[in-house]
Amino acid sequence: MVEKNRGVFYTGFCLVVAAAMCLSVSVVVGDTEKSMHPELSEQEMLIACADCHREATPEVEKEWYESVHGIAMVKCYQCHGTFETFALTPTKENCAICHTNMLDKCPQDKNCWECHVPHSFKAKK
Repeated sequence: MVEKNRGVFYTGFCLVVAAAMCLSVSVVVGDTEKSMHPELSEQEMLIACADCHREATPEVEKEWYESVHGIAMVKCYQCHGTFETFALTPTKENCAICHTNMLDKCPQDKNCWECHVPHSFKAKK
């Protein structure tokens, strides 16, 4: 029981830390990445990403929703930024917010998604 509570606490702690860091870190966005997403009104920007992507890209939303991150309720902006700081491809630093210990074990010359399928985060074979 203590181990289960420790796991829940650790997950919650990571989510709080990730949210705080995402809100304080600004990600530079290239024009090509912005052009891939349709223009949104200020009101549309308040809607959770998953709410639109459930219809626009259901396979991506489903893959994420059923992943470890989806189950842990990690939100899109925690990796991709907000509309003002949106990055289609997060940096390794985004992953390091919660996964510093894992990044120490990974090849330094590769991005996380080169070994793991984005959104499902299963190892590529």
